[in-house]
Amino acid sequence: MIIQDTRDKILSLIDEKTAHRLRTSLDYVIKTGDGILLSSRWIDNSPMMIYSTPSETHFWAKNKEILELGKNADDSKGNELFGLLLAIATNDLSILDSFDDKIISFEENLFGGKGVTEENFGTIHAFRNESWGMRRYFERMEMLTTDLAVIDSSYSFIDSKYDKLLNHCLRTQEYLDQIRQAYEAHIGIEQNNLMKFFTVITSIFLPLSLIAGWYGMNLMMPEFGWVYSYPFVITLCVGIIAIMLWLFRKNKWL
Repeated sequence: MIIQDTRDKILSLIDEKTAHRLRTSLDYVIKTGDGILLSSRWIDNSPMMIYSTPSETHFWAKNKEILELGKNADDSKGNELFGLLLAIATNDLSILDSFDDKIISFEENLFGGKGVTEENFGTIHAFRNESWGMRRYFERMEMLTTDLAVIDSSYSFIDSKYDKLLNHCLRTQEYLDQIRQAYEAHIGIEQNNLMKFFTVITSIFLPLSLIAGWYGMNLMMPEFGWVYSYPFVITLCVGIIAIMLWLFRKNKWL
């Protein structure tokens, strides 16, 4: 039977000396008497504590979602602690899968959306913070379940499950880093295209600036007396622009 209790009530079930030593601790698993006491923090960093004996299991958690898992845990194998940890691990896998789905959906919209925005950078930063929180949680649980398996080898399956969950989390982090790097590369390509555009515009108007500067000098030039000098300069400028555009398109710079 799984009994929902308070943290202080659970600590009162073990010897006072051990309880006093553990009151300021957050993450540990120990064998005390005929029972096992496990304390940890969930993904959202909220504390939880389980004390299991052959006859009953006392459970406390600050998060209501974890409390519901305690109510519905499968103890059909006669090991309530095993059933409770298995329920928590199964729920953790569901959370990881949902997180993966959010990242995949974000990636699909990222490169087909509005381009570079501060909102995208904020979303990537939020995902990275969330993934680091998950990683810390799974690292804690992996260490605690390893210790638990040392105390009782029947929990080796739970230990193996959290090993896989930690690896899953690490792969998700790597995937998120790849998205960030791809987005930064995408930004670099956009900036290069913008610089190329300004370079083309500058190259087109540079000869025109030379002509304007040449005929803007306060000097009497021979062609000033030619009746077709003005149309000639206009035709020359248009011709330069046309030739420059043709060269740029031929070299695929436009």
